[in-house]
Amino acid sequence: MKPRTRQKMVGLGMIVVLLVAALPSSSVAAEKIVLVSSEDTKASFTGRWLNLIYTEVFRRLGYEFQYTGYPNERAAMVAEDGDVDGEIQRAANYEKVTKNLLKVEEPSFLVIVAAYAVTPGIVLDGWESLKNTNYIVEYRRGSKVAQSALPKVVKPEKLSTITTVEQGLKKLITGRIDLFIEQERVVAETLRNFDKGKFDPSSVYQAGIMWTGESHVYLHKKHAALLPKITEVLKAMKQEGVVERYKEIAQKAQ
Repeated sequence: MKPRTRQKMVGLGMIVVLLVAALPSSSVAAEKIVLVSSEDTKASFTGRWLNLIYTEVFRRLGYEFQYTGYPNERAAMVAEDGDVDGEIQRAANYEKVTKNLLKVEEPSFLVIVAAYAVTPGIVLDGWESLKNTNYIVEYRRGSKVAQSALPKVVKPEKLSTITTVEQGLKKLITGRIDLFIEQERVVAETLRNFDKGKFDPSSVYQAGIMWTGESHVYLHKKHAALLPKITEVLKAMKQEGVVERYKEIAQKAQ
């Protein structure tokens, strides 16, 4: 092939490449939305259910979805700073303490926070039932519902935090604390996965329901325009029975 002919062929090839690149393509990767929670929540039934729900929500909205677990306080920090797109589970009143996250008005589902004990005979009902007691109480660090309520009803010297649910339950079983406060579903999952050769969880029982509320997604304010769209899709999925069907799938995966 003559040099001039080769140059023409190369030139034509470059033109074709540029024209193709300029055309819209369905293969272009969708924008990714990354939501976070505590590692304990992500590993639980609750996390599996949330993952199924919001994978579908964002698929319908044209986004790729990723759910990542962090230590609880770290999850709040990366979401608040905008390093990720938001948190997948927070209570309705979390909007009162966050600066940069906005609540999706439609809740995912109900969440129950309970008190757990091993000492027989402890009966509780709501935060106020802890007033004037001397129980040593612990909760998972970064759990905003417990963090807000417990200091009002438990003496400071009787209140502490722990990094993971497993650590809290082990301290409960070994008698180092009297009560451990945590989401009902997360505790149930953690107890099922205990190494029963080292710790016997059979003595752990639910001493009372402390709080029942709704679980909401919170997005960083840079995604404010997405909030009503998520609400619309989530409502539709509930009406279609999709959210309840995902609950059954998450339960079977336990």
